[in-house]
Amino acid sequence: MNRSAIDCLRRGFLSTRANWGLLPLKVLQDLLVTLLLVASFLPPVLVLGGLALFAGEWSETALEDWLAGLTGELGARLVPFLLAVLASLVIGLAAVAVWAWFEGGILGVLVAAERQAHPRAADRPGAWSWFKTFSLRDFSGWGGRYLWRFFWFFHLALTASLVFVLLVGLLVLGAVYGNESWGPGAALGIGCGGALPLAFALLVYALWYSAAQPAVALEGSGTLRGSALGLRVIGRRLGASFLILLVVVVVTVVVYLVLGLGQTGAGLFLEDRFGAWIALYVVFSLVQMAFGAALSVFLLAAYTSLVVAEAGEAPR
Repeated sequence: MNRSAIDCLRRGFLSTRANWGLLPLKVLQDLLVTLLLVASFLPPVLVLGGLALFAGEWSETALEDWLAGLTGELGARLVPFLLAVLASLVIGLAAVAVWAWFEGGILGVLVAAERQAHPRAADRPGAWSWFKTFSLRDFSGWGGRYLWRFFWFFHLALTASLVFVLLVGLLVLGAVYGNESWGPGAALGIGCGGALPLAFALLVYALWYSAAQPAVALEGSGTLRGSALGLRVIGRRLGASFLILLVVVVVTVVVYLVLGLGQTGAGLFLEDRFGAWIALYVVFSLVQMAFGAALSVFLLAAYTSLVVAEAGEAPR
């Protein structure tokens, strides 16, 4: 089934609306993962005396003194430091596992919704109701079933992103070497010549990351098989894949720009009323989190529609 980008966006919106219970779970996922990632940095900092930085008045001098004494602290507390690094690794892996469980639940629900919905559901009365599959029991079941698929997918995507970081570093070094060896013209040529294909590769990576997640959650799929399917889908439907991502990015920029301007304007109006300003900040933060969750689920739902159709699993 050759489904257009507009069809995928419409079905993604209907699926998000029908399964709105995913939105608070997405917010909870973001909060838990953020807290665990922050906590993963604490053990080495605590072992090396970093907590003292927050005991008194913060200053750049105190930070510089602490950094200067790290070598001596590390030598005196090597074993506790290694244990702290191990604790950080465990907490970090726990954060990935939490992300994978939630992601598996979200994608499991979205794939089930896309399989269930009539191919012309968007044109029928009560269109969104065709997509309603969410329940906490099903979400939990999908999350447990796909936990390890998304756990390893996270590490695969992380490895690919690190490759891009390495390529950017090599490009910068090449430009610096070209400047020293042949002058600014060579540096500009190396930089621009390498930046264009690298930018395209980064775009392909972003498209693959979005398309591979629903592919990983397909029946009989897995981390590697789903990742390969996601790459094939964007290869066959590059235009549709790009348009879906572009629409979501534009909507995201507009929404956050409006919210940012509203928060800034209201903050200036309430700058002399600290309590009201704090309350306003909390409200705007919650609204931003809600919109972020909705846009994230919507993006996944739209790509789920595309991937399910391209994989031949859409209802007929």
